[in-house]
Amino acid sequence: MARRPALRTLGVLVAAAAVLATACGGGGGGTTVTASPDTPAQEAGSQPSEPVQIRLALAPDPVWEWLKDSGTVAQWEAAHNITIDASSPFDQFAAFAGGHVDMVVVNALEVPQFVEQSDRDPSIIGKFTTDRSILAVRRTSRAETLDDLVEARIAVESSLGSTLLWGLIAESLHGLDFRVDSPDFELVVVDPASVADLVMREDVDACICVPDFSVPYLAGGTMRALYGGRSAAEIYAEDVLGEPGGLPIADAFLVDAGWHHRNEDAVASLLGLWDAGLSQWKSDLAGMVADYPHLFSVTDDDEIAWIADYAGRHDWVASSVYIDQDEADMHNALLAEMQRVGLLDADAPLPEVDIVHSPGADGHDHSDPDGAEHHSAERPAPDRPEPTRG
Repeated sequence: MARRPALRTLGVLVAAAAVLATACGGGGGGTTVTASPDTPAQEAGSQPSEPVQIRLALAPDPVWEWLKDSGTVAQWEAAHNITIDASSPFDQFAAFAGGHVDMVVVNALEVPQFVEQSDRDPSIIGKFTTDRSILAVRRTSRAETLDDLVEARIAVESSLGSTLLWGLIAESLHGLDFRVDSPDFELVVVDPASVADLVMREDVDACICVPDFSVPYLAGGTMRALYGGRSAAEIYAEDVLGEPGGLPIADAFLVDAGWHHRNEDAVASLLGLWDAGLSQWKSDLAGMVADYPHLFSVTDDDEIAWIADYAGRHDWVASSVYIDQDEADMHNALLAEMQRVGLLDADAPLPEVDIVHSPGADGHDHSDPDGAEHHSAERPAPDRPEPTRG
């Protein structure tokens, strides 16, 4: 049962202020808050002479809820002379493409459609999560990998996003074609909240689903995840790339490149604010799950404990909002590989990854007179792993 979040101690608020002081400066052009939460805004550092508003669209999320409920957002807005107008539109793509929001949090693998369907110039400027989707079957199934599910019916929530990453896993590890209208699988696109239910009703044989929409079945043992319970990101990093720490980006911060150029300081500062939320998640993951159970689709103490334990072992939240060059190169190589195997159109225009540095990330000042230093990462040709079976 969903319950009202309870911020447990004053220490949480103090910790938030301490993290904010170092993180909320964002990129080189952002303001670093060194004052206490009680310090008047005009003493907290340089601010825009006119108030700035950032229209942010994102799905309901515990990190954002914690940032608001802890008072961190209010302190940040007062210190920076910036307000955040956050919303959760039904169609975030349309909200961004139509110019109704300035910044949107979306799956990075779905961003290419922004380039095709919008007059805006999409640019990825920060990361939030890695892909947490799993391939799950009923407990009685003997399947262990996609090889065991050839010609099976598999429920997916979209033909994009996680399905694209599983398509690359299928091709790279098994030489199989995993997409809508595939000759190897029958993919059934359904509402995200229904994918696990279809498996348990035996309407499909398996699903690409996220753990938090499948907790009752996974926690109760009536459903199990293949590949040792690993997520798509973990399988891709460990089995395809051979780099366990090289988790691809899933949810990312997207802006219009022109709008970013005009608001570099505000954007860099907002990324710093989000980094404070990520730090809190890393330091108190279980507490955040307990405070916002409704955002993890859990309803009782046993389910809360299960998802907290799972997230602790398969953490899908990034340790930092800032994208480094290696991560940008990996993302671009992943898109190039998807184009090579036909998961994306070969001539599809791809968005830029605009690297915004955190202050002092390497001991140097990355700022310039116009704001945070940033540059677009080039897209190297990926090394193709040899397909294997079994």
